[in-house]
Amino acid sequence: MSGGSSIVVPMVLWGKYAPTHCISAILSTPDMKNIITGCNDGQICIWDLTDNGQLYPRSMLFGHTTSISCLALGSNQTTQPYIVSASENGEMCLWDISDGRCIEHTKMSQVHTDMVSYHFSNTKDYRLVCNGYYPEVLIINPLSFEVMICLSSKVVPDWISACCVLRPATKDDDVVLAISNSGTVKVWTLPSSEIKAKIVFEDESKQIRCLNAQTLTCCSANQRTVLIVCSKYWQIYDASDFTLLCSESNRVGERWCGGDFISVDRVIVWSNEGKGYLYKLPTNADPRSSEYRHHQPTSPHAYYILDIYSEQQLVCTPAMVFSKSMNGRKGLLRGDSDGRVVIWMLPEVSEKQMTLVRQESFDRLPALPPKTSTTLQDIWDSLYKYPPGVLEGLCAEDEHHLRITSTIYIPSQGKMVCGRQNGSIIILPATQSIIFQLLENNQISKDSISQQMLDGHDGRVTCLLYPFNESTRYEPQHLLSGGADFSVILWDIFSGYKIHTFTVHGGELTQMIVPPANCNVRILSSICSVASDHSVALLSLKERKCILLAGRHLFPVHTIRWRPLDDFMVVSCNDGTIYVWQMETGHLDRVVQGITAEEILNNCDENAAPMENLTNPSLTLTQALKRRNFATFRNLAQQKLQSHQNQQQLSQGPKADYVKPTGFPMLIQGVRTNTRDPDAHVVFFDTESLIVQLLTEEFALLSPGELEARGLLTPVIERPSGTQPELSEAQQKIAGLIAKAKEKADTIGQKIQDKVQTSGLTVGGRDTSTASRGSIISTASTTDATRPDSIRLQTNITMEIAQIFMSCLHAWGLDPDLDKLCLNKLGLLKPQSPISFGLLSRQGHMSLMLPGWHKRVCHSELADLKGVTVSKIRQGDVKSVSFAEPPQPPGGSVSGKPTLLAQRMGSMPFDDEELYSSDDGANNDDAFDDSLPVPEKHINATALQQETGIFSTKARWQISSAVTTQHLLSVISVANTMMSMSCASFLMKSRRKKKKQGVVTGHAGIIVTDVPDGDNTDDMLTMQQAQIKQGWSLLAALHCVLLPELVGASHYKPPLLEMLARRWQDRCLEIREAGQALLLAELRRIGLEGRKAIVDEWSPFLPMYVDPNLSLLSDAQKGEEEDDDEDDESMMAGDLPAHKVSVSFESRRKQATAIVMLGVVGAEFGHEIEPSRRKHEEPKKGGRKAPEGFSLTNYSLARHTSKALTFLLLTPPSSRLPAHTPIRRAAIDLIGRGFTVWEPYLDVSSVLLGLLELCIDSDQIVPSVTYGLPLSPVADACRTARHALSLIATARPAAFIITMAKEVARYNAQAQNAQSQHTHLQNLVLVRARQEIQHILELMVEKMPNDIADIFVETVDVVVHCLDMGQLKSKGLQELFPAICRFSMVSACNQTKRIWVGAKNGNLALYEMKQHSKCQLISAHQGPVIAVCVNPDGKYLCTFSHVDSRLKFWQTASSSIFGIGSQQTKCIRQYSVPKIEVTPLTNILKLVRLVWIDNKTVVLLTVDGSETKFSI
Repeated sequence: MSGGSSIVVPMVLWGKYAPTHCISAILSTPDMKNIITGCNDGQICIWDLTDNGQLYPRSMLFGHTTSISCLALGSNQTTQPYIVSASENGEMCLWDISDGRCIEHTKMSQVHTDMVSYHFSNTKDYRLVCNGYYPEVLIINPLSFEVMICLSSKVVPDWISACCVLRPATKDDDVVLAISNSGTVKVWTLPSSEIKAKIVFEDESKQIRCLNAQTLTCCSANQRTVLIVCSKYWQIYDASDFTLLCSESNRVGERWCGGDFISVDRVIVWSNEGKGYLYKLPTNADPRSSEYRHHQPTSPHAYYILDIYSEQQLVCTPAMVFSKSMNGRKGLLRGDSDGRVVIWMLPEVSEKQMTLVRQESFDRLPALPPKTSTTLQDIWDSLYKYPPGVLEGLCAEDEHHLRITSTIYIPSQGKMVCGRQNGSIIILPATQSIIFQLLENNQISKDSISQQMLDGHDGRVTCLLYPFNESTRYEPQHLLSGGADFSVILWDIFSGYKIHTFTVHGGELTQMIVPPANCNVRILSSICSVASDHSVALLSLKERKCILLAGRHLFPVHTIRWRPLDDFMVVSCNDGTIYVWQMETGHLDRVVQGITAEEILNNCDENAAPMENLTNPSLTLTQALKRRNFATFRNLAQQKLQSHQNQQQLSQGPKADYVKPTGFPMLIQGVRTNTRDPDAHVVFFDTESLIVQLLTEEFALLSPGELEARGLLTPVIERPSGTQPELSEAQQKIAGLIAKAKEKADTIGQKIQDKVQTSGLTVGGRDTSTASRGSIISTASTTDATRPDSIRLQTNITMEIAQIFMSCLHAWGLDPDLDKLCLNKLGLLKPQSPISFGLLSRQGHMSLMLPGWHKRVCHSELADLKGVTVSKIRQGDVKSVSFAEPPQPPGGSVSGKPTLLAQRMGSMPFDDEELYSSDDGANNDDAFDDSLPVPEKHINATALQQETGIFSTKARWQISSAVTTQHLLSVISVANTMMSMSCASFLMKSRRKKKKQGVVTGHAGIIVTDVPDGDNTDDMLTMQQAQIKQGWSLLAALHCVLLPELVGASHYKPPLLEMLARRWQDRCLEIREAGQALLLAELRRIGLEGRKAIVDEWSPFLPMYVDPNLSLLSDAQKGEEEDDDEDDESMMAGDLPAHKVSVSFESRRKQATAIVMLGVVGAEFGHEIEPSRRKHEEPKKGGRKAPEGFSLTNYSLARHTSKALTFLLLTPPSSRLPAHTPIRRAAIDLIGRGFTVWEPYLDVSSVLLGLLELCIDSDQIVPSVTYGLPLSPVADACRTARHALSLIATARPAAFIITMAKEVARYNAQAQNAQSQHTHLQNLVLVRARQEIQHILELMVEKMPNDIADIFVETVDVVVHCLDMGQLKSKGLQELFPAICRFSMVSACNQTKRIWVGAKNGNLALYEMKQHSKCQLISAHQGPVIAVCVNPDGKYLCTFSHVDSRLKFWQTASSSIFGIGSQQTKCIRQYSVPKIEVTPLTNILKLVRLVWIDNKTVVLLTVDGSETKFSI
């Protein structure tokens, strides 16, 4: 999947077999609401436990690579349901169990066998006390995995086998008790004050008779007795001096595994058979008794046994733990090797009952059955319908039992290839089979999905590889499969022909990989295969033979790395040894172990380019000779060539500024927890790639004519941001883009086409339109004439992907009208059963929801589905289970009360007939008559339908905030994309040829209209398009605004504000806009109090308030790459390596989020505490009582936020804060949005110049028509800065103009004084950004002419600066800047090369058209000069002011002969004019106009239509 910041939504097809889950560790949360189990394969399963003992699996977490050794709680705060897991290779992860996000992870050199969470007296939250295969006890901070304290031993250091922490009643200090493998008890005391030392040594130690203890527990009630369990016996000791008080041996055939105190005088101990035994301690081991420690150790009395009496033998020792919940319930938890979770709730047993037991014989202990016992497979079997699998219902009846053993997805053809256990390989179209499995549809049936079978292997298919996925240097028809029969087969997938079988390995194939792209040519056409006999081979697909067989490895192969420049393949085995093979000669160069081996592995760089200059070529050549290394010789020769080419490329200047999307819209991956399991399939949808792909296809398929029509009739995508594109150059841009797309499409399309034809296969019913890494390839070119007949373009893969995606994510059932609209107009499909979503978090950690989790919510919503008849449901909760009501007939009213959406929109979106006439009448399935007896199967179907409904209306919105955020962002952004496309319904597949005949066919071939008259058809289409657009906009509105209200607060986990804040400037426009809309909607929803809380929560993270060493704004460490969303955290450049936990990284990410969050709140809600529209604009919130920092008197937060924003805008790029990062874009955007709030605290001129600098050459950088595709960071920053400037200019026109005018005056003064530094002046932002300033001025003249008129002279100062003097003289002002000439108070004379301007203060300003000339001011009138006009020959000037009602004639200063002499402008005549009435509402700009009718006569035109002539 493309990494970085994209939103990836996984969905899982689990199939009918539950994953293996051999439990190795088990844990319960303190409230006993969740059970967490870790298994030997490295997965973690989270279970929900209800109060009545029902267990529902919630999700499965993937991320560890080896067996889980222990689990512990990660936080005791209710807002953070965190757990920590540690595995046998030292990996540790911190998970959020609500949604399975991995919050932090690390790999330590120590391997832990046990972790205890403990809240020390001097810490805010839990610390982990860990012990394991190392001689210390480590105290670790679970939130950052930093080792806080290391408890070491001076006396007999040894591995610690068990430890616990206690806090003696008398002191505040915490005491750590531990026992080593050799039986030494050690005690460390940790004082309650802050500990400075990292290493603490033990206070006391004592040797006792107790080897290899399993657990050590201290009685929490009085902390005077300690229970130590060893495999042969368990013992009670006095905690003060470790005197033995009581001991009990193991049962025959069982070993003790652990134990705990139930109360002061009762313990529970469990054995490796999975049984629990309850014991009453003798009086000498009970500290409350008077006989405590009085006599010799005695035996305890067993009084209860916990057992499940199952027939099955346990494969390995179950994981067991005793749990006390906060409300006093006590339970024993057990996790078995077959994935069974068993829970016993311990009863209260009175003394009286115990004496009865004691009198009975020991063999007949009373047994307690478990409260709960469940496996994943039990849950699977209890569902109304098995979770969908990829091939369910698609293969022949006798093949249903065949398990899928390997899977690969071919994005370029939209096909999925599955290898099965009988050696057959099945190839089928991925999107269609997913629609068939997940959604209710009538178009796709088992027979309509074209399948292809390849038979060749004997035994199961163990791995598949489609090399063209990895690199286009391979043939698109080649597919490789490896099997348990030791062979690798090369297939032609277009013809199904077996090309070659490689039989070089001596074991079943485990994996196949592609060598990197810079190997030598012979290796490039080969692939690398690994088998279970530890052999590695390079198989050449071109020569059809094995080039290299590396087979001397003694241990299984762990990883393969490459050193292409040295021609080395480096094979690492899992004992840590590495073998270095030479690829071309097959020579084993060396075998290395230990640290050297690790260093070699870490220094293998697949992408290394040849070194620019070898320091000493002769030296390198000799080494090459010694090693017989041919690659080096070649590289030496190539270097000169490459460096030459690089220089050429650099000189060509910047290329197109689109960012190539990296991922595919959909990927399918087989996952399994254990090698014996069949594959479950995770389908990953990449929202950004999907949007980019949809938009690219939309525009690539248009003919130039359509494009032109669109470009000229409607701007391609109307965006609020920025200004409307000038379409003249747009055409060239589009033409260029399309030409490129077509050229690429034709070449690859042709290549595939040729292959298809050579194999004699026509691809019927499939579109081979392929997407190779983001560029659209359509096999047929865009005109009908040239389209070959052999390929019929019928389905569009990207549209099908979008259809699946939106159908699964839409909130069905919340608004019945919208649902009908979605089904009948937009072509969405309802899910058949609840969908298992997933969540990707940092660095590939993944959580997948398990089926059956929703049952918990369903049970609470509906009493008990199995026995419920429909009538009961109707009474129960009609609103949420609206599908249980039969739909009304089309004529009748839809429901008593109009839906929320209809109320908001004021009416039903469309006319009823339209809505209810579905293409296939499929809507009536839901209606049935409850009086008739309903067969079992039908009840199941109904119940499943109800469950699916509750899932989509309630359950899925309460999974977690992170999941809600991802789903809403995806739905809204894709809906907006569909809205911007033409004809974006999944139903309308109208083909052009049919359209010409006047017939428009629907998706299923149903004729929608049959109108011979062309005009009408067009009208129908236009109407339909408008309806579809409106449908998408209603869908976006539902998810953005109405959802919380419709779902209900108790069921709705709101989106995470910080995730949305990080998307504020996502590189994909649609996601950016969805993120902004959602964040603002959520801030509005939480109201004033909620916003106050947000400000209080985030303001401490503003860079001004944090430790200066960690501050974003400190010079030492600038930076934060704000792309890192929760989902994929890339540590930013220049930061600590990922395996070291960086406190400063997390801190800087928080600061970046705080800046955006407070910036948004300030910019959008700053007015909440503004008394009036005076200049006191003050940020964020407050209403009646503003929070500290946000009131008019205390404005520290406003100041700090604005400081942080300007810092991000203006600070020069550094490794920590690169130039065009999203956080900088966010700062630019927020400065623009909230300018009125920040203005008092900003240095306005530096902010404006900083923004202008980003806009230099914007017309070259930003394509004028972007189709909404992601731009390069430079272009994106430029677009954002342009938008910000236009916002500032329209919000505070005076501030903008006056600041710019001051800068211009400063510049002119410099220019007149310093002729020598001419080049330096040319590089000033003010000069280079002239075009952009002019652009903004035009916008302001258009939007707010009255504001401009008030500061007209300053405006003209700036205008004159922006225009090129040479052109101004030759072409005149009217042609260069027509907008300003609309004003009556400016007049330019082409004869005398001057510009005259009337000012508001009554002055007359004169500009000479010369470089850097100063403006001259002449006092002219008592009030504003509202009209100025110079006569045709330039000798006379006429001015008028309505305040003193005077019209004056001026003689313009004509110079004497040869231009020598005085240049005086003097008034030669003045007239009084009748007073013109002016009310406050009068538009002064339109009041009068002056027109010269000849050289001596002028006419004064007034707004009421009167004309008056005056002559000189």
